[in-house]
Amino acid sequence: MAALIVALVGVSVPVAWVVTHNGEVTVTPAAAGRPAAAEEPEQPQETSLWSSEEAVKAPTHTDRSPVELGTRFTAAKSGTVTGVRFYKARGEKGRHTGSLWDARGRRLAQVTFPKETASGWQEAHFASPVRLRAGQVYTVSYHSTNGTYVGSPGAGSATSGPLSTTSRNAGVFGYGTSAFPRRSNPKGYNYWVDVIFRWHERHPRSTTPRPTYTRWPTASPTWTRRPTGEPTHWPTGRPTNRPTDLPTDLPTDLPTYEPTPTVTATWTPTRRPTHWPTWTPTRRPTGKPTASPTWTAWPTPTKSPTGTAWPTPTKSPTGTAWPTPTKSPTGTAWPTPTKSPTGTAWPTPTKSPTGTAEPTPTKSPRPTHTPEPTRPQEPGDRTCDGYPTPDCTGVPPGTKLTTMRLNEGRSYRVTTAGAVLDGVHIPGDLLITANNVTVMNSQIDGMVINEFGPNTYSFKIYDSTVGPESGCQTLPGIGESKFTAERVLIRNHGDGFRASGDNIVIRDSFVRLCSNPGDHSDGIQTYRTGKGLVFDHNTVDQRGAKDITAPIFLTDPKIVDAVVTNNLVMGGTYSIQLKNARGTLIVQGNQIVDKSWKYGPVEADCDKISWKDNSIVTIDGDYNVTSVVKPLHCAE
Repeated sequence: MAALIVALVGVSVPVAWVVTHNGEVTVTPAAAGRPAAAEEPEQPQETSLWSSEEAVKAPTHTDRSPVELGTRFTAAKSGTVTGVRFYKARGEKGRHTGSLWDARGRRLAQVTFPKETASGWQEAHFASPVRLRAGQVYTVSYHSTNGTYVGSPGAGSATSGPLSTTSRNAGVFGYGTSAFPRRSNPKGYNYWVDVIFRWHERHPRSTTPRPTYTRWPTASPTWTRRPTGEPTHWPTGRPTNRPTDLPTDLPTDLPTYEPTPTVTATWTPTRRPTHWPTWTPTRRPTGKPTASPTWTAWPTPTKSPTGTAWPTPTKSPTGTAWPTPTKSPTGTAWPTPTKSPTGTAWPTPTKSPTGTAEPTPTKSPRPTHTPEPTRPQEPGDRTCDGYPTPDCTGVPPGTKLTTMRLNEGRSYRVTTAGAVLDGVHIPGDLLITANNVTVMNSQIDGMVINEFGPNTYSFKIYDSTVGPESGCQTLPGIGESKFTAERVLIRNHGDGFRASGDNIVIRDSFVRLCSNPGDHSDGIQTYRTGKGLVFDHNTVDQRGAKDITAPIFLTDPKIVDAVVTNNLVMGGTYSIQLKNARGTLIVQGNQIVDKSWKYGPVEADCDKISWKDNSIVTIDGDYNVTSVVKPLHCAE
């Protein structure tokens, strides 16, 4: 049945209808109306985001904690915001405040909602309208102290008149006291927070001469108190004799800001010398021979080198590939092994290699099919005897941590490029807004996020623990793109890693997942992922979560090239899901714990994937594989 009908105030302002029935929400935006032909051609027009022709499900979520919920939007025309609206869930209690924010997180206006109804659309008007610039990103939000709200996953973009939601991460939120909401759920939630926007349609000027007094009539006491420039907001008691042609001049008074990338692209070529390609050779002495020195070809000497890096064998090598000498070298760089190497950097293959320079092994602790090259040693490099566990990931034992004071709401924000955080404790989120940041030997109680506005920033994180000691946070532990994570322990998060862009490498890490009602828990989830995802030698335990999708959930159609190798996973509706992706897709050497899934071990586009040596296993309480049940085929 109809729950609420709202009429937007104004002579030329159309009507918005809101009807709820069995959890469905139907909204008619003010933009649906059209001014009558006899109306002034420059009367203000008003709209909100949601279309009355679209019926959407709006499930109720109960987080039981204070939360700020919002929508990020832009306007194609300059105008003013007069107020905020939100859809109130059934069972939600308490008073609510609405806010408008700019892209930098500065609050532009705030209002308390008056005379709220039990549920449905609520509306409040700011004391003064707030002027917006065309093309800029803004956020409209409301704060709930009770934490009961409606949210629709998988919401697409919304457009009404000059208004539209941002192309990605339009629905945002933040827990705690009222503050700028910058987090977004990887499921693409819409939290049904709306804005009331007014603008003027611009028409060609009339050719009829206008009297000189039409610019700013000094006889009106209302306008003589204003500065000569355009006021930042319209008073509700605007004089009726104000000239109707005035709005056509207003946008030209506003400064125009060019985005940084455009300036950089124009400036760089003009500063670069036009003779650059020929400049370098002219600096080279003309008398210097252009041929390569004889040492670059490294001819075979008649005698063996005596340097420590090249021990002298008993006989000089005769082949360019250095065949096995009759006797072992005695130099320190070429020890003579009597058995197969046992170091972690030289895993023993299951079968003897055919090369003459390597002895035949007896057993194989690790597969030989890993497609990735040997990775370089990184700061604090540690290894696990088998698959990663809490004992060999996270903050190393005995590390002394220094607690950092939060400097951005509930976050610690890094703004210096190349910054290194070593041995720190962050009692909230870590927000990275500079490139080439390194985090190591540290504990972050919230999440690690490198997205701020439309930008993401590169970082690396090693030997660190992410997540609170208790409870469960719905958000992913680490995201969004351009990051490397090694030997990271993620705990008490609904999602482990969020992959939302290019160049993501995750290795040797351990993830133990939880869930809140309404979550769709994932060990790693792709959301608008790009190229170069590597997920290698990780352990993902989802057995303790109830509201689940998959430990490995890669279903984004934007995925290009993905490597999923040598992982131990357990739990999920399906334990491994890889669909809709393109390019080189490798799933190899992974082991799935027997009968830990709900529907099946794998769901994948098998004809597109290089699938090899995956198996179903049993494990003990320390994540050691106790038996191989059977090989895992992609089509199972």
